[in-house]
Amino acid sequence: MAGINLNHSNLTRGPELLAKVRASRCILRPETIFFMLQSILFLLVAGAGTWFAWKGFRQVWANIHLGKPETTSGDTGARWRNVLLIALGQQKMFKNWLPAVLHLFIYVAFVITQIELIEIFVDGIFGTHRFFAPYLGGFYTFVISSIEVLSVLAFVATIAFISRRNLLRIARFQKPELKGFPARDANLILLGEIILIVGIFCMNGGD
Repeated sequence: MAGINLNHSNLTRGPELLAKVRASRCILRPETIFFMLQSILFLLVAGAGTWFAWKGFRQVWANIHLGKPETTSGDTGARWRNVLLIALGQQKMFKNWLPAVLHLFIYVAFVITQIELIEIFVDGIFGTHRFFAPYLGGFYTFVISSIEVLSVLAFVATIAFISRRNLLRIARFQKPELKGFPARDANLILLGEIILIVGIFCMNGGD
């Protein structure tokens, strides 16, 4: 038959050659399957987390809409100032500058970390690593370094807040209205922050 060399060497190596041909035709190599499973697992975990978060957001949204519309008037600037001081800045904490500064560390770190969270989702879904690094260059290094510094500050602040709530026995936290689920939720949030920060340290340290 034309095109087939039936010498002794090829006949004895037949099984080996057949295995190579089959391997070369195999599209789903082990590393490809691993990355596919990795992406699927990421999507499942991210989807479950998003679903639970959406349930919580819907409950908060429904509670907000239990209120009745009210006509607002007066100084708009003063109202916005109250929003920034009370809702974001925790105005009562400015009576003591240290808790206010620690809260600022956590707020700023949370906002900046969302930039890296976008990249985490992109890398997790598509199996890439540091997707934005080639496109942003030195600015990317600056952002990641800023996140590292802010994460350290947020970690220190979180440890301080856990200590204030559970070790120092501050009188304000011993009031009946702050017992039960308020104390539990606060500790769970602080624990979640620590897990997030440690995860960021491990991810960036792995590079």
